[in-house]
Amino acid sequence: MRLAATELLPEIVRNRLELLQQLGVVVDEAAAQWLSDQTGQFDQAALNSITEARRAIELTVDLALSHQVENHPALRALHLDWEQRFATIAAAIAKKQHALTQSSRQHSLKTRAAQAYIGNERLG
Repeated sequence: MRLAATELLPEIVRNRLELLQQLGVVVDEAAAQWLSDQTGQFDQAALNSITEARRAIELTVDLALSHQVENHPALRALHLDWEQRFATIAAAIAKKQHALTQSSRQHSLKTRAAQAYIGNERLG
C-alpha cells in the first residue's frame, strides 16, 4: 500500500493497516502449509494465524470507526484483500475436504472388498 494512499489516516490506523498486510503474508503461508499437509502438523499454526488476523481486523475496524475513517480507500482495499484471501482459503479447504472424503471412501471400499475376499477364501 502506498504511503500517499494512507497519509491522511491517523497513525494508529496506518500501523494497523501495516500489521494486517504483514499478517496477510503469515496467513497465506500458514494456509499453504496447512492445505498441502496430510498429517495435521500445521493445523494449529494455521488456525492461530487466522484467529490472530480476525482479531486484528476487528480492532482495525473499531479504530477506523472511532476515527471516522471507515470509508477511506485504503481500508476498503484492505477489506477486499482480506475477503478475497478468506474466500480463497475457504475454497481450498472445501477442495481438500472433498479430496479427503473421496480418499476415505476409496479406502473403505478397498477394505470391504478385502474383507469380503478373505471371508470368501475361508469359506472356499
